[in-house]
Amino acid sequence: MTQTDWYRTLSRINLNQLSTFLVVAEEKSFRSAAMRMHLSQSAVSVQVQQLERVLGLALFHRTTRSVALTREGSALADVAQRVTADLAEVTSALRAQAQLQKGLVTVVAMPTFAYMLLPQLMCRYAELHPNVEVRLLDFDSPKALEMLQSGKADLAVLARTPDMEGFDFTHLFEDELVVLAPAASPLLEGRSEVSVEEVAREQLVLSPTGSQTRALVEQIFAQAQCSLQVRQECQRPQTLLALVENGLGISILPRTALVDMNLSQVRLARLQTRPMREVGIVSLRAMSLSPAAQSFKEFLALARPQAADDQSLTLGLSATPAP
Repeated sequence: MTQTDWYRTLSRINLNQLSTFLVVAEEKSFRSAAMRMHLSQSAVSVQVQQLERVLGLALFHRTTRSVALTREGSALADVAQRVTADLAEVTSALRAQAQLQKGLVTVVAMPTFAYMLLPQLMCRYAELHPNVEVRLLDFDSPKALEMLQSGKADLAVLARTPDMEGFDFTHLFEDELVVLAPAASPLLEGRSEVSVEEVAREQLVLSPTGSQTRALVEQIFAQAQCSLQVRQECQRPQTLLALVENGLGISILPRTALVDMNLSQVRLARLQTRPMREVGIVSLRAMSLSPAAQSFKEFLALARPQAADDQSLTLGLSATPAP
C-alpha cells in the first residue's frame, strides 16, 4: 500500500470510532461501554456503525443479550489495541515533556564555559525541574556548531563568531581578554593596564592558530597595526599560564579561562582597548526547541546577570571603564 493509499483509507476513520469500538469489544456490551465512556448508548452505537460503514462489514455479532466480535472485528481489535496503546504512551510522554515532568536537553559548550559556568547553573536548574536531564558536552566552537546542525545538541554556550549565520544567539555576558606577564617582568610593574603596542614588543605564548581566542588576539593586533611575535602555541590555558610563570613569554587570555587558577606567580593587566568577546546561548534557527530545551535556554538567559557579575571573574582587575 502506497502512502497515498493508506491516507485515503484512514482519512474516513477517526480515533473516537476506534476507541469506542475497542471499549465495546472489551465490555461486550453497548450499555456498559456507554457507562464507562460517559456517553449515551445511542452515541456509542453511532460511532460503531460509522466505523462499520467505512469498512463495509460488521464488526460485532449483536443479539438482544450479547455482543461478540466477528472474525473481522477480532482482526481489527488486535491491531487497534496495539496502535491505541502506542498512541496513548507517546501522548502521555509528550504531555509530560510539555509540562517539564520529563525531558532531555543536550548542551555543548566551549571547555572554559563547561567548567566555569554551566555546572552550577545546571544544579540550580535541577532544583526547579528535577525530572529534566541536562547533558553537558565540552567541545570547541566549530565542533559545537556542527553538533547543533546535526541535531546531536540542542543548545550551545559559545563566544560569538562570524560563522554563526543560521543560528540564533542570545547574549549572556561580555568576557574580557587580559594580559598575563611573569611576576618578574617590568612590563606590568605597578600598572593595571597596558597598550597593544607595548605587548607587541614582547615574546608571546598564545592559543594555537585557528582557535577562537587566537583569532580575537590577531584581530586586536591588526586593528592596532601591530605584528605578533609568537614563541609558543598551546591549547590549554593551564599550559599557557605555566609558560608565563616560568618567564617564557606573555599571554593574552579571556578572563573566564583563568577562573580558579593560581595566579600568584604572574601579573595581570587590562589592555587599554578593553577587548571583549560576547558569550551567549546558540541554537539552530531552523529547528524548534523541545519544551525542555526552551525552558533551559530561558533559565540561562535569566541567570545571565549572575554570570556577568560573578566576582570570581574579575580576578582582582579594576572595573574602571576604558577611556
